[in-house]
Amino acid sequence: MLSTTTRFGPDPPAAPQARDHQRTAPRAAAYTPLQRTLRARQPRLIVTPAILAVIIGIFGVMVAVSGRFAFPSPLLVRWGAQFGPAIADGEWWRLASAMWLHAHPLHLGLNALFLWRFGGYVERLLGPVVFLIVYVLAGIVASAVSLQFQANGLSVGASGALFGLVGVLLMVAMTSRGRGSLGEMLAELRPNLVSIVVTNLILGWLVPGVDNAAHIGGLAGGLVLGWFVGRHSLDATPPPRRTLIPIVLTAGIAAAAIAGAGWRQDITGEMARVGMQMDDAETAFETARADIEAGRRTPADVAAEAERTVLPFIHGAQVRADGLVRAATARASAAARDRDGHVENSRVPPALSAGLSQANRWVMCLAQYDYAWRVRVTGLRTGDAATLDDGDARAEAAIRSAVTMLTGS
Repeated sequence: MLSTTTRFGPDPPAAPQARDHQRTAPRAAAYTPLQRTLRARQPRLIVTPAILAVIIGIFGVMVAVSGRFAFPSPLLVRWGAQFGPAIADGEWWRLASAMWLHAHPLHLGLNALFLWRFGGYVERLLGPVVFLIVYVLAGIVASAVSLQFQANGLSVGASGALFGLVGVLLMVAMTSRGRGSLGEMLAELRPNLVSIVVTNLILGWLVPGVDNAAHIGGLAGGLVLGWFVGRHSLDATPPPRRTLIPIVLTAGIAAAAIAGAGWRQDITGEMARVGMQMDDAETAFETARADIEAGRRTPADVAAEAERTVLPFIHGAQVRADGLVRAATARASAAARDRDGHVENSRVPPALSAGLSQANRWVMCLAQYDYAWRVRVTGLRTGDAATLDDGDARAEAAIRSAVTMLTGS
């Protein structure tokens, strides 16, 4: 996310310290004529407040539907988060949808504040249509780069697109010197823009959970977009046709990212995908048990539903897990085979050995979860509370094992 502690806006600092006055005053004074010049080009902002309304509106709908203010990973995935396994399965649209989602109010608030304080500069420079295209393209590039660094991870937020806007303006500032009064004013922003980039990247490395790969990707995309579109904006608002080349380049980057995600899907991606299904199954089971207590459903009905839905999905996961074990075994055997065709376990590379071990552990985890649900079904049909509790304990242990395998903790 972008920090709002770095001041960049239409208003100069109210009372700079004495020792900083000589350095700060000229740069602060440049904001007023720059803002006035940009307002003369486009008096009203259209896209910036529209984007702000959309991201706040989506967050509000998610709160209303879920009853939560901080959203867990399964909910974010259902709403369109960037999630490597799902993208590899063909849900490429997640590269674009993730930029409209936020995980909690602070995440939303920081990005919304920065967009409101900063987006107007770029919109007035590029015009509303080109600004919207650039914003979306920068967000897609940010997601594509993030996907390469966390193929099985999850990411949401507008900060990648916002870094793209910084990149556009930075490119304009770097190429505007000597090109009229507007160019000179924009050139004066370079130190501020560099400070914003450096500060927020450092914060991204220091604060856990921040997707700095998306920030770097968005910034790089913004610099490229700024070269194709933004540097021509000093003379006049660029026409939408100038975005044709950036659109083609972004589509190529996105396609390469999706292909790369597909090539790298392994046991970890399968575990993440099945883990989401486990979470859904546990949530549905809690709701079903509440319905039983309220008299809205019978235990036999819930048991039958589990046999129709949960057990088949576990069986499918077990079949895929067996295939992963076979593939890992084949890779390990091929690597350990000597010139005479004999297999020596000592020759297996550590990475392949670890992959085979993880695949075997995943098979055992799924077997444990399958058995837990069969015990639950038996408890529901017999009305035996102790059996049902045993199934719950076994399911909890299986989920704990899966989480440990995914997180490495």
